[in-house]
Amino acid sequence: MDEPNLPARNDVGASGRTGPTHAVKQYCLGSNTELEEKVRCGKVVIGRLRIFSRFTAGLAFVGSPVFPCDVVVSSVENRKQALHGDIVAVELLSEENWPAVANDLEGDVQLDDDDDDAVGAKELMPEKLPDGRLITRWVQDTTRRDDSSPERQWARRMLAPTVHDWGNKKPFGVVVAVLERRSPLFVVARLCDDALAPNDIVKIDRYYQFKCFDPLMPNIAVFGRDIPVPLHATLKKTFFFLRLVTRSDGEFFWTAWKFLTGKIVRVLGEVDSVRANSFALCNSFEISMNDFSDEAYACVPEEFEVPDKQVLLHMGRRDLREEEFVCSIDPATARDLDDALSITSTPGGYRVGVHIADVSYFVPAGSPLDEEARERSTSVYLVEQVIPMLPRKLSEDYCSLNPGSDKFAFSCIFHLDHHGNVKSEWFGQSVIRNRCRLTYEDAQRILDGDKTVFDTLDFGDEKDVRHLCIRIEVSIRKLFELASKMRSASMNRGRLTIGNMKVRYLFEDIANPTFPYGFGISRQIEANWLVEEFMLLANARVAEKILQYMPDQALLRRHEPPDRKKILTLKEALSSVGLELRGGSSKSLQGFLENTKNSDFYDELCVILKYSLKQAVYFVNGCEETEAYRGHYALALPWYTHFTSPIRRYSDIIAHRQLLCALEIESIVKESKGGPKERRHPVSPGSIDANQLSTRKYFYPVSEVESIVEKANLKKIKARQVSDASLGIFFCYYLKALKRVMDESGNTGTPFTPRVQAVLVRVVEKNRSFTLFAKEVAQEVHISLRDKDQLFKQDKQVDGTADGAEKKEKEKNDYGRAGNVEKTSNKLSIHWGTHPVTGEEVEEELIPMMSVTAVLTIKKQKGYDELNMIIDPPWERVRNGVAPIPTTLLRS
Repeated sequence: MDEPNLPARNDVGASGRTGPTHAVKQYCLGSNTELEEKVRCGKVVIGRLRIFSRFTAGLAFVGSPVFPCDVVVSSVENRKQALHGDIVAVELLSEENWPAVANDLEGDVQLDDDDDDAVGAKELMPEKLPDGRLITRWVQDTTRRDDSSPERQWARRMLAPTVHDWGNKKPFGVVVAVLERRSPLFVVARLCDDALAPNDIVKIDRYYQFKCFDPLMPNIAVFGRDIPVPLHATLKKTFFFLRLVTRSDGEFFWTAWKFLTGKIVRVLGEVDSVRANSFALCNSFEISMNDFSDEAYACVPEEFEVPDKQVLLHMGRRDLREEEFVCSIDPATARDLDDALSITSTPGGYRVGVHIADVSYFVPAGSPLDEEARERSTSVYLVEQVIPMLPRKLSEDYCSLNPGSDKFAFSCIFHLDHHGNVKSEWFGQSVIRNRCRLTYEDAQRILDGDKTVFDTLDFGDEKDVRHLCIRIEVSIRKLFELASKMRSASMNRGRLTIGNMKVRYLFEDIANPTFPYGFGISRQIEANWLVEEFMLLANARVAEKILQYMPDQALLRRHEPPDRKKILTLKEALSSVGLELRGGSSKSLQGFLENTKNSDFYDELCVILKYSLKQAVYFVNGCEETEAYRGHYALALPWYTHFTSPIRRYSDIIAHRQLLCALEIESIVKESKGGPKERRHPVSPGSIDANQLSTRKYFYPVSEVESIVEKANLKKIKARQVSDASLGIFFCYYLKALKRVMDESGNTGTPFTPRVQAVLVRVVEKNRSFTLFAKEVAQEVHISLRDKDQLFKQDKQVDGTADGAEKKEKEKNDYGRAGNVEKTSNKLSIHWGTHPVTGEEVEEELIPMMSVTAVLTIKKQKGYDELNMIIDPPWERVRNGVAPIPTTLLRS
């Protein structure tokens, strides 16, 4: 056995990592001629490994852009020592065991034959925008999708076939080599619950298992002699930062029983520590909490002031400080103010200004600051803190549209008629002054006619505070009146808006939140969608402007329509409780929600519907196939992008830069057609040289935008997962405190049992799992039939007997017919055992929209606290009843 290459303790400093942060492994070409020969003849294929759900689960997939479908790796043994994200070589198993791939043609056709709703349909790249403007490739960009993905590069190096014909079957395989790995060296972990018995002491000559926060990683084995004696007493109550042990070739050092090995680098804190939990969460999703580099900070000016009007004129920046009366509406706790609005009545309707922070001015393209923002891709919002994409001097000061100071903005000025239709538009860099910062609650009070106290007013030239307040109120009411018309028109167009509940926490000191003393449920109010309507308008119109002049390079956002089979499953689930859903277009779904809006189960229906929809993603228009989905299903828009949040999203910075390029190309084209004859230069499609543009530093070829998109999609998912987990952890903090308070104050002698009414919102038959949603606390919990905490009988594992082999084969064929691991079904049966009164065996069928009662508990399956719901047996649900969960410790 190779000796482990042990790390030095000083690899990690007090503030974070200072040495290598990843283990890097590369296969050496020519080192295994037999393997490479099998690659050349197609018996071994190359792709990226994706472990499903958790490391100990038997299912994983290997994918590549050149594969017709993923290769299934059906057991931990068949994965060998490959980790999630590795580029691997997989030897295909005998073809006779491959199941057929489901022929899901429904996804390529309209969901409703009787709906005039083409948004989201696969189509050829159109030649015109919806209003008739031509889409033209003015700049020649010969780059297209390349072999930048590692799996493609390795396949090319090893002379693998470029086409794989698997006869409409889904292949199964075994990992035979790891070709490339870039995996984190540092992980957050805690001692496994069963690793040390209550009265046992740590022995120096054996390994102890630590559970990694990342469920896709295996457990980590730490040798007893490497656990400092002072830590023994609190070993089970502490989070640790571990460095994984590597060999000289970059491979991790594995124990004989298939665990990685590690050494304790430092103590993060107790398991109930807010700071330790947040660090652990971010680490497990590879979200850096480190400060920005010195090189990035060097790009931020020490001071910044808006220059005088002559300089602004020379810069080509429009001065809107007197022309537009600007206000902002944001959450009360927001510090990074991305957007502001202005409105003025005109003879034909309104002039509306959507003013967005001009972040691209402060983030030089290609600079260390730009590279770091690109790597972070998004700000991450935890309950108690924000991990910003940009240094705080930019995100909260220079870029933020704070009231009472002049700010650089990228403004969209729309001339709208009285119905909200765009008659003309102007885009450009500007200077604005935010006259008043409102919270959403402030704006709502104005709409409700209640008295509002403005905390942050900028008087400007106004002498009378009362006059200024009236002007603000008039602006908000005008914006709301126009937004209401625009919203109504979008609903008629087919837009889908799904209600959203979110838990919010109450803290004694909102500026320094630690443990909550209460919680509430927040919903969208009218003031929220007042702002939303104008952000949607700006995003859609910017997308069209970029597309008009740079169709291939355009970074856009799409939302594909749901799979037909998921809509059919949804219809069946709803029909089982007497509800009818007609059609599957966004307009049909919106009509269904409108009809059920006043029902008691509207919130549950919204959650169920979300599970039927796909996730919206970024994409590069020029990288798409001849026919592709390009629209946004939920918004019922043919084109959409993100432009309005550049302080917290890197994709929006790219949209700003692309818009600047598009505006310059537009001016060149228009001047060639309508300028003075002596200045006219014929311009034809493809004749503009990007290197001759004054905005050339903002022109990204298709291949580079594709790289940005890949990073943005991945980081957005991880940021959302961390935010959701943070909300869940804080609810666990509150639940533990509530139980402690209730038990101490109770006079019945019975421990407090928090119980809720919950509704099944999803059943996944393939995984033998389901999801419960408790509206009272706005929490979802995923439950497996194999969960040992539940009171029903656990699913028995498939064994190695003949019956077990037959069941495995059936599941394999079922998987092939489903074509998707998340095959959904409307029913799932569970066994409750013997009824305590009748003595009969109790079986229960679980279906969506079924109501149960459940006890709220806490589980640590992933290392950190997560909410769990223990379902009451059928015979106890009526007898127990459900008392409301106290929403504050103060009245408990």
